[in-house]
Amino acid sequence: MTAARTMRPAERRFEREVRRIFRRLSEPGYLAGEMADGRIGLFGPGGGKRPLATMEASVWNECAARDLVEPVEGEVRRRWRASDAGRALYRRLIAEAEPFRAQHQLAGERRFRTEEGEVSLAVNEAETPLGWLRRRKGADGKPLIGDRQFEAGEKLRTDFTLGQMSPRVTMDWSAAGGRSGTRRGPLRESAEIANHALAARERVARAIEAAGPHLGDILLSVCCHLEGLEAAERGFGWPKRSGKLVLQIALDRLAEHYGMTE
Repeated sequence: MTAARTMRPAERRFEREVRRIFRRLSEPGYLAGEMADGRIGLFGPGGGKRPLATMEASVWNECAARDLVEPVEGEVRRRWRASDAGRALYRRLIAEAEPFRAQHQLAGERRFRTEEGEVSLAVNEAETPLGWLRRRKGADGKPLIGDRQFEAGEKLRTDFTLGQMSPRVTMDWSAAGGRSGTRRGPLRESAEIANHALAARERVARAIEAAGPHLGDILLSVCCHLEGLEAAERGFGWPKRSGKLVLQIALDRLAEHYGMTE
């Protein structure tokens, strides 16, 4: 019997909660903090009073006991972030949920046009879950997701990718002149790159918050982390074949946030 089949229900629940919360907590700028009712709330880079997700104190205490989180110094209120051990566990759980994903990644480079300029990033050129859904047709003969839904998801993925920029990424500002109209060369200052990465993360946080609870989770899973629907359903503990409908609703909500029309 496999480890997954012999695992105790309590451990399965714990790992499911780790996948749900660390999906965001593992990303830069996301922090967890204690709420008035004793639960632990997840807050995005932009802060805010309303948590993006919550975790029961008992589960959070287990995370702390396993050193999956670490306190953040200098915060007025107690805040925690994912530790190296927490991020490593999350990556392992995701790999177990979808073991063949890494085998189908193709390294490549794409250029993204954003509010800040044009950016060149290393990406996975393999077909994304959204691309697969747009190419496949349902029983009614229509694609499983439409062009508007696909574009909204890709816009979110672009900002998510930009928010994870590595030091080797360069930004091409040749199309955006200064006040004098002169052209600028590629932007390489690490502080400026970090600022624009933060701007991208804040856009992601606003988009996820606009989508709302649960809908934001599946957007991060499928659009950003490139998990298949079956893996996302297992991670959230949802019934089989329920993810497609939830994703369609989430993409519609995302498109409305971006102001995309039919």
